[in-house]
Formats: sequence, structure tokens, C-alpha cells
Amino acid sequence: MATKQVSVVVAPSFNPTATAILKATKAMDLAGSKWSVAVTSSMQRYIDTCMVTEGFGKDEASCKAMQKAIRESQVVIDAVAAGVIEQKTFTEYAQGAARALHFGIEWSPTLKNDPAYKLPWGRKSTPATAKAGKVTVTDRAALEATLQKALQQARALSLDGFASEMLDVITETLDGFTEAKGE
Repeated sequence: MATKQVSVVVAPSFNPTATAILKATKAMDLAGSKWSVAVTSSMQRYIDTCMVTEGFGKDEASCKAMQKAIRESQVVIDAVAAGVIEQKTFTEYAQGAARALHFGIEWSPTLKNDPAYKLPWGRKSTPATAKAGKVTVTDRAALEATLQKALQQARALSLDGFASEMLDVITETLDGFTEAKGE
């Protein structure tokens, strides 16, 4: 009786491919870091320019004029129309800029969410639990909508590594989930 020979399949080394991926990831992280610094320094320079402009103060009218100038900049309008960035991003930048101007502090991408620097003329807010409501009944679509929003928020804050890890967990756990393409 003849013996059957079993062939062993050996895949080529993945090391060169992994090296290329990791090199690209490091370059992307560096680019993201440079982008973040550029956004922060550019926004601060604009706020500083407003602060030294004749007739500009830290009052509601000045803050609102600055917000409008940011949101309605032709460059911003064109970039939004071209799909380069979302209008919401510059609206949020403008909200943080108004707080930085009013309180005389440094601008940051998350300043608009800092309750310690809430503008006195701003909307009255309710506690997060009252806003969100008690979750007693939900469905898969509502869960996916919440996860999509969390991914968008993480990406808006330039937390791409966190967003990627979160997306990995979600896609491994929820069959058929894909991230919505936005900004």
C-alpha cells in the first residue's frame, strides 16, 4: 500500500508587509500630531488677533461676531462644500474660541465642552442624564447609532487610534456593523 504524502503549505513572511504598515501608521500619527498643533496654534493666533482689534472686547457681541467670522469664512464654506471638513467642526472651533476670548484663556479643541468655561449668555443645559433619558428599552439600530456617534466624536477629537480600537471591538462583536463615512 502506498503512503499518501501530505504537503505542508507555508505562507510567505508577513514581516515586510507588517513593517510597511507600521511605518505608515507612525507617519499617520506624526501627521495627525502636526495637524493638531497647526489647528491649535492657528486658532489661538486668530483669537489673539481679535483681542487686539480696536473695538473688540470679551463681551457677548464680540464673541458672537468672532464665531460668525469663523463659521462664515469663505475658505470654510468652500472646504465644507468640497467635503474636506464638516461645518460642525468649525462651529465647535468657534464655540471654543468664544470661550477662550471671553475668559482670556488658551484655545483647545475641547474647550467648547468644558463646563468651567461656560459662557454666561449661553444656552441653559440640563444634566447629561436628564438630556439622555433613562434607557429602559432599546434596539440594535439605536445602539449602532450611538456607536456611530461615539466614533465620530473620537475622530473629531483626533483620537484616531482610540476610534480604530473601538471600531475593532465593535466589528468583532456586532455582525454587519460598519463605520459610517463622514468627515
